[in-house]
Amino acid sequence: MKNRVFLFLFAFLFVACNASDDGPFIKVDPGVEIGTDPKEHNPDSQNGNDNTETSSELLEDITAGFQQLMTIYGFQGAQVAITRNNRLVYLKSFGKADIDANVDVDQNSLFRIAGVSKPITLTAISKLVGEGTIELDDLVFGEGSLLGTKYGSLPYESDELAITLAHLIEHKGGFSDIPYDVMFDDVSLTHADLISKVLNERSLSRRPGTEYEYSNFGYSLLGRIIEEVTGKSYAAYVKEAILTPMGITSMQIGNNVKEEALEHEVTYYADYDSPYTMNVNRMDSHGGWIASAKDLALFAMKSDTENSVPDILEPGERLDYLETGNWNHNGALPGTLSVLQVSYPTSYVVLLNNSAPDFQQIIQAIRDFMREKTQNRAEWPNIDILDNQ
Repeated sequence: MKNRVFLFLFAFLFVACNASDDGPFIKVDPGVEIGTDPKEHNPDSQNGNDNTETSSELLEDITAGFQQLMTIYGFQGAQVAITRNNRLVYLKSFGKADIDANVDVDQNSLFRIAGVSKPITLTAISKLVGEGTIELDDLVFGEGSLLGTKYGSLPYESDELAITLAHLIEHKGGFSDIPYDVMFDDVSLTHADLISKVLNERSLSRRPGTEYEYSNFGYSLLGRIIEEVTGKSYAAYVKEAILTPMGITSMQIGNNVKEEALEHEVTYYADYDSPYTMNVNRMDSHGGWIASAKDLALFAMKSDTENSVPDILEPGERLDYLETGNWNHNGALPGTLSVLQVSYPTSYVVLLNNSAPDFQQIIQAIRDFMREKTQNRAEWPNIDILDNQ
């Protein structure tokens, strides 16, 4: 039990970054911040201008600075991507994908992205709502609901019958992680086992819709709803409806043990807990995707509400923080740290294959570094790395 509680605290109490240097922010959940500075959506109001220089040498200070960050914090391997005006202007790999095998990280390396999986799920849910397949006030459990009565034992409690799709999206379903986050339970249990266990053994901690509590379980339910209403697996639907139209072909749901690592997947390192004792595959819709920095850069460019590169969602379809086009989501698991900033004209991605107990400070240091290097920058290269790939 003690290990489960620690895993939960590490993986999903993501750092809520200090907003004092970033302009005003609204805290949505421990992994997300929404920017409200209108300069972020107006490139003409930025001090930085795109240069006619076609070489990425203009950004060599970022490479040198990040290498220093690697040394300071003991990063094993990393990828960094930056987009500017919907062009991929920076894509660099650092360190080792596998230390023992002496394999370097390259642009094809794939990393677990942990909680950054949630905006991908939210994008899929947004599309289904926008198409009218489901509605925000749809009930989740009970006769005629999205998930019906297939999980747990009847009768359901009255509060359970009151949970709506909107409550799950907003982390207001009323679920509690006391005594531990059920998503870190026995690795042999299926999604159905876990959902039934919660419905049978845990009453809600509060009335749905009344109070926020970050819930991996709630986003796991969103994955099951996607499966129920589309008749496809969660991963299959997301690939078909979201990732493939974005030009993202390498993203997959990860596996649990090193022996089942996917092609190009890095090795994960943590000296306080094993990265290979969790059921990452079962985390699918709340923390199970693996991706490259280039994948997430494409996701950012097609989620920033600036349509010189058309977004995957139509205006008015985006739910929750996606609507702003200016937000940050972080992820952490033993052996994994990820930072995604979506905004216009500049977005960035940082992925790591090791972690430490002070992960909050590390994520904050990454964000501080990337903010310093990207905000109010004097010159940017007039290139698009994607043109050569």
